[in-house]
Order: sequence, then structure tokens, then C-alpha cells
Amino acid sequence: MKKAFVIMLLATIISSCGSKKSSTEAKKETVEATTKSMEIGGRYTILELNGKRLTKEDVGDKIPTMLLDAKEMKYSTSIGCNQINGKFSLEGNSIKFMPGMATMMACPNNLESTYLAALDKVDNYKIENFMLKVYQGDELKIIFQPMRR
Repeated sequence: MKKAFVIMLLATIISSCGSKKSSTEAKKETVEATTKSMEIGGRYTILELNGKRLTKEDVGDKIPTMLLDAKEMKYSTSIGCNQINGKFSLEGNSIKFMPGMATMMACPNNLESTYLAALDKVDNYKIENFMLKVYQGDELKIIFQPMRR
């Protein structure tokens, strides 16, 4: 009888340890996902598009910006003409920008359409030297530089 009790007690302890481990793993995954999204959250200037550094001649007097709200998974961006607001998703190093709502001003050049086409194609990202770099496969599409506060 004592042996049966000890065996049942050990089985209960072992099974509860296993469930705690999976709960801990689930919490770790949630923390990692939150940390991943928080590390890209913030306000950026658009430094480079399709391998070309943006200049004053490209954007005029307006600063091209990207705001990533990691908590709400929303973005707000402008490359100097219209304001575009939408949602984005993250999974590991994968990133996807969903098409958003935009103002409808006529833009002086095709920079905005080039930017939106690049933003639509990106599928992964890296953070290097504090820069957020978004890629389509291995092709670097856009470099975002954090803005000073």
C-alpha cells in the first residue's frame, strides 16, 4: 500500500513538473514575441529606398517618416506627400505591412508609389547598428533610421 502511494505521489509530482515547464515555455514565447515587436517600435526617418539614399531633392522640406506602434501593431508613414496608416504583423524575423488608408494629395514625383510598392513587398527585417532594415527575401528594400527624441 505504501509503495502504491509513493508511486502515485511521484507520478503526480512528475506530471505537474511537466505542465509547469510547458507553461514556462509558453510565457517565454510570449515574452520573446513582445520583446521582438517592442524592439522595432518607435519613430524612424526613411534613410534609403531600393538602394538609393533619399536626398532633399527627393523629398523636399518634409522629413520622410515611419512610426511603428508595436503595442497596437499599427504603422503611420509618409515619404513627403501623403500620410498612410495601416497595420503590420511580426512573426520571428518576418514582417508584413498591410495596405492602409491614405490621404489623396497629388505627389510631385513617383517616389511615394515606389516606396509603397517596396513596403508592400518586404517580408523580413533585421536590426543592425540601430537601423531597421527591411528586405524582400535577401534584397534590401528600405533602411529606417531611428529619430532623435
